[in-house]
Amino acid sequence: MATQPLWRQAVDTVDNAITPTVERVVHDETFGLVVTVLHRTRRGVGSHIERASRHVLHALNLPAGSDINRLLTQIAYVEREVRELRKLIDDQLPSP
Repeated sequence: MATQPLWRQAVDTVDNAITPTVERVVHDETFGLVVTVLHRTRRGVGSHIERASRHVLHALNLPAGSDINRLLTQIAYVEREVRELRKLIDDQLPSP
């Protein structure tokens, strides 16, 4: 059997050295709680920043991301309606 390349031996050595510690940490209940708290904190801060930026943009009379998303939804609705109306018209026209 051929020997493994040097890079693979290095990866296996590091993997064998750190795997038990990493598994012990991620299976600890405290780790799960910390990840949950960090995720909720990040989401809360993100919401706060989004609200603040929306207020600033509106104060400058500029559209916020939520405004753009609402417009895109309305455009998609209008396009769908136009397609349906076009199909109705095509169905009503006599065939040549």
